[in-house]
Amino acid sequence: MRADTLELFKNRPSASPAPKPVREECEWLIDNSAAYDRLLASINGARRSVWITQLALDPDCVAYGASGSPDANVAEAIVDAAKSRDVEVRILLNQTILLDTVRPLRKWLVTRGTTTIAVRGMKRFPQLLHAKMILVDGEELFLVGSPFVNGYWDDVHHAPVDSRRPHRELGGRPLHDVSVRLTGPAVGEAITVFNEWWKQGAGNSGVERTSPTVPVTANYRSSDARLVTTSPSSQARRGRKDILDSCVDGISRARSLIYIEHQYLSARPVADALKATIQKNRNLEVIIVLNQNPDVTAYRRWQNQRLESAGLLTHPRVGVFSLWSTERQEDRIVGVTQVFVHSKIVVVDDTWAMAGSANLDGVSLHSYGNDFAGPVARRLFHNVRNFDVNVVVRESSSGSMKQGTVAALRTRLWAEHLGLNAGAASSRPETGWLSVWRRRAARNVAALDQNESTHRFRGFVLPYSTRTTPSKQLSDIGVRHHADSPALRFNPGWAEVYLSPNWVRNMFL
Repeated sequence: MRADTLELFKNRPSASPAPKPVREECEWLIDNSAAYDRLLASINGARRSVWITQLALDPDCVAYGASGSPDANVAEAIVDAAKSRDVEVRILLNQTILLDTVRPLRKWLVTRGTTTIAVRGMKRFPQLLHAKMILVDGEELFLVGSPFVNGYWDDVHHAPVDSRRPHRELGGRPLHDVSVRLTGPAVGEAITVFNEWWKQGAGNSGVERTSPTVPVTANYRSSDARLVTTSPSSQARRGRKDILDSCVDGISRARSLIYIEHQYLSARPVADALKATIQKNRNLEVIIVLNQNPDVTAYRRWQNQRLESAGLLTHPRVGVFSLWSTERQEDRIVGVTQVFVHSKIVVVDDTWAMAGSANLDGVSLHSYGNDFAGPVARRLFHNVRNFDVNVVVRESSSGSMKQGTVAALRTRLWAEHLGLNAGAASSRPETGWLSVWRRRAARNVAALDQNESTHRFRGFVLPYSTRTTPSKQLSDIGVRHHADSPALRFNPGWAEVYLSPNWVRNMFL
């Protein structure tokens, strides 16, 4: 155990139960209905502590579970843990000029009659606390994909229209995300990270008591799951760029397959690493799933520039795709919309994976300024980067992680996206994985274009298009517009495509 983690145990009350050895586990939580179910079960069972870092935590965020019923509210579950079981709760949120999520939460906590929950704000404008990390009893770590905000909920069906998903967020689009629950040594690393960031937070509205306990037997050297972080520089620290270093290293190790699904791909070092690895390995296939219309619209241009400059849009061993969802009545498709990809997943050769809060962009990895082309913006935003945390899972014969953990993530994701069973996505066909994706995407294009009962839209995959709007994107990939064409449920106008008004509004309201 590292010395800085052992320091946390010095003042542990003698009445606390002795920690039990915890096996290293990695549980993938695909889509937020599953993530909410698992997270709330842990919060409702918490005995000692719940520590949270989040981009935002809205008090009215409803946690719809897998059944679809509003069984819980995230903030209410946290309050109940503090009031009914005397669980220590610490919450670290953004408190900047553009995104103050601390003040409304503190006001709400007053109405709930609790004064024991400690809330701090990270005041590092223009840098954000983007990490979404929940520690329960010092034994479980959740790296949650989404902020606790209504509109980010969804389940595996990704219905184009759902009243549980307000139109205010993301234009009402369905949302795909991935979270992960970890036990074992990664929890100790997370406690170290949390304590460092907590000290940088401002203000406190509650009472801090004890630190979570971690099994002293945890062995970092034998761990297959390690936390990596991004953090901005300060007067006392140079900041961290470990996520970028790990991502580039993982990509460079690829021999047969790189699979990426991400909210953005605008980071030049990542695009360069992909290009170099493809050139080095003639048997390598690369499959990428991205948003065509990101929420911050400048990213659409940056992303397309990176894809084009790295040759990823035209390379025969690279496939770039997007996710779309359809709405059916009887045998016809009556509606279609983009699925907003919010996950941050990189998988290499079914033995290495990265997941967490960091996007493949400059501000989550190393420098926001590096995404810009103009010299003024590049200088102005140089070394501006958020607080992010990812986990890297690297299976090894000497490690303690269950073999097949990474492959399980990939096959579950592909089963959802391609409309296959997990078994069909496990064994690589002789023609390669890209043939499977391209065939499914082509069949889905035909299903939308012809809109007949003989052609079924399966899964969510369509080819990626660099065009500006959903209508132009569908036309670009071969879906003609005619009288029987499905209605577009998300069809942004000029302002939304080029100016990000929804994103700007959400920052101020």
